[in-house]
Amino acid sequence: MIYKSMTLNDVGKEIDDIVSDFLHQSFEKRQEALVAGATVFKEAVEQAAPKNQGNYAQSFEIKTKYKDKKYVGNTKTVNMKSKKDIPLSNLLEYGEKGKPHIREAYDAAENQIYEAIVKTLEK
Repeated sequence: MIYKSMTLNDVGKEIDDIVSDFLHQSFEKRQEALVAGATVFKEAVEQAAPKNQGNYAQSFEIKTKYKDKKYVGNTKTVNMKSKKDIPLSNLLEYGEKGKPHIREAYDAAENQIYEAIVKTLEK
């Protein structure tokens, strides 16, 4: 550990710097952990996806745009009579003739998702 001399007036700033460093390190670790959990879910939903829908199963992506939030979404869309670019995942999950699989995949993988997050945080 490197020590440096400081005056009493510098103590507040030094403590702020230490806390800021900790929060920054913690932030990066949290993001890494969330991506680990999202990766487990992405793999589970790809396995559960209907195989007779072209490249649907390969169209899942992890979106990391927002801090402390990671989304797994599917980019495959379809066109219908009056509408274009309808997310196929919505039709399959919630449509009348759909094949629900996303929620089921999450429920089945929930413990593994949690374990991946915790394991990453413990590194």
